[in-house]
Amino acid sequence: MPRIIAGSRKGMNLYAPPSKTTRMTSGRAKEALFSMIGDTIEGMRVLDVFAGSGQIAFEALSRGATHATLIERDRDAITAIQKNIIKTRWKNQVFLMAGDFRRNLAILKRRGEQFDFIYIDPPWKAADTLAMQFHDVIPDLLSEGGLLVIESERRNRILDFDDVGLKNVKSCQYGISVLSFYRSI
Repeated sequence: MPRIIAGSRKGMNLYAPPSKTTRMTSGRAKEALFSMIGDTIEGMRVLDVFAGSGQIAFEALSRGATHATLIERDRDAITAIQKNIIKTRWKNQVFLMAGDFRRNLAILKRRGEQFDFIYIDPPWKAADTLAMQFHDVIPDLLSEGGLLVIESERRNRILDFDDVGLKNVKSCQYGISVLSFYRSI
């Protein structure tokens, strides 16, 4: 069961979908992610794609982010996120977009939405294919100076974003997971 590590909801356990349908970001990777981001999360608008339980977005809100948009299509994960919204009492700070990520990213782009922190944790078996599908739209959704973090499997690294103006500034390995950090060039 995922747990909020720090901030206003520190120690709160979150609902999680059955492990057969999603893969949770490890506590170790999540802790490392937020220690690298530090206090800069305060006041940020967050986009969590392939959100699972929403634990990354809820952690960001607990640490001072002002808003989180979560994209998820798995029914069990959507149910877990809805329960977590109620449990954390963040219904005014969280916007859940159910359904296909491509359609939802296109909607956000059409609306002119921008985010300071985008976290993408695609299903590892299809990560390369999915990365190619969000490759062109993500830079339009990332605010100037914003941070994109992609979680991937160690042996299945995500493609470069240099051609769309994002540079890989850091990559860190945690077990079989790799967190790749991108910023505007």
